[in-house]
Amino acid sequence: MLQSSSYRHVASIGIVIGLLCTVGDALAQTSATSGSSATASDALVMGDWRFQPNLELRTQTEYRNRPFDTGGAEVPANFSTVPTQDVNDIVDDQWWALSRARLGLSAERGPLRAVVELQDARAWGDPSPARLDTRNSLPTTEARQAFFEVRGSGQRASFFRLGRQEIVWGDGRLLGASDWSPTGRTLDAVRGQWTLGAFDLEGFASVLIAPGAMPPEVQRGAGTDPEGAGAQLHGLKLAWHIAPLLHLESNNLVRIVRQPTDDLIEPSDLYVVGLRVWGEYPGLSYAVEGAYELGRTAVIEATRDRRAYAAAARARWEPGLPWNLAFGIAGAYASGQADGDENITRFDPVLPDVRMGLGAMGLYAWSNLIEGAGLVHASPWEDTEITLGYRYVAMPRPGDAWQTAALAPVGRAVGNEDAALGQELDASFKFTPWAPVDFVAGYGAFLTGEGGKNVLESSGRGRPDMQHYGYLQLTMRAP
Repeated sequence: MLQSSSYRHVASIGIVIGLLCTVGDALAQTSATSGSSATASDALVMGDWRFQPNLELRTQTEYRNRPFDTGGAEVPANFSTVPTQDVNDIVDDQWWALSRARLGLSAERGPLRAVVELQDARAWGDPSPARLDTRNSLPTTEARQAFFEVRGSGQRASFFRLGRQEIVWGDGRLLGASDWSPTGRTLDAVRGQWTLGAFDLEGFASVLIAPGAMPPEVQRGAGTDPEGAGAQLHGLKLAWHIAPLLHLESNNLVRIVRQPTDDLIEPSDLYVVGLRVWGEYPGLSYAVEGAYELGRTAVIEATRDRRAYAAAARARWEPGLPWNLAFGIAGAYASGQADGDENITRFDPVLPDVRMGLGAMGLYAWSNLIEGAGLVHASPWEDTEITLGYRYVAMPRPGDAWQTAALAPVGRAVGNEDAALGQELDASFKFTPWAPVDFVAGYGAFLTGEGGKNVLESSGRGRPDMQHYGYLQLTMRAP
């Protein structure tokens, strides 16, 4: 059966990664769940074992006026045009309260480590926070992390890890932990890294959806067909650390989708080839990233080839001015679906972070996107940080889809000729009165462009001039 062969495929990749990563550095003590080593002052020592607990409690409230992805008409999965609905279907106000608790324990002995972290996430709101990020699966209580690891010493150590874990590459544009969302993201994967001098070779193999199981987002109706495609995600990254201001990374991903029986639909595969250049030095940091996608996507009685691309860049400069003033710029481009093209040309960001590099409001994805941004950071008082930002957002293909950062569909206006989605203004205030406690408050305003209004009108949400967004978040961590 396909299911057993898929798991054998993942297992074989895992064995190869394991062999690579168990050769190299001499193995030594590893880190706690946060990635920093447990010390005698914050760990419980019992013989040769060192135990490190961790606790995180987070409460978050959010408010949106005229939310773009809620109310109006149901947007179909293929982003086709839908008729304008009655004005009574438009949602004027949306709010929700989110709570999350994480309790974990790591056990270390020399080079060996085991980590278990439990998570409980809850959500309340009006209208319901369903369909945003993973909020359609809330409330949930689950093992967020559960893995076994063998690791070498040092910050850039060789390691082999098996189990449920966070995997973040670069700025999280293609593969991120998405921690701002209620549950965050972890993968069931076998993963390893081999460090040799200035080079790192990292690989992982994961099962996203077991063959025969439908993904949660399509399990909403009664009588849903229980059979569905299995999906795997594998990655290989080669990094070369040349100097503090120059690091090169080759990031490569493959997503494999298979039906439980081959006679239903042809296989679908996505291949991503990416290059990232980044660097950090006192007062200066930057990153430039590009990615090209190819592969095939199968539908009933047809298979469409994929050819898509994207690029992004950011930089931050701290000139040593009062209040620790820092200035940042950012820009991004991602291809959209070309009208009349039988191939798929819309860039797929795979498993992106829903917040990093995409604006605080989460209104757009690294897909069918033109973005330019400027930011100012300041710390006028100790333990505080203020951030102000401006972003201009447009679509290279105005007739293609608009998606949120969580890849939820906003809609599509076929025949739309105006590229401007809008302009976003952001402001946030962070206060850390005590090391384990963070308080963050923020506000965002999105001034809708004509292109954005056309899409919203097509999806039955009227032609709003602006969306307001506000949030409060309180986090406590121990130790």
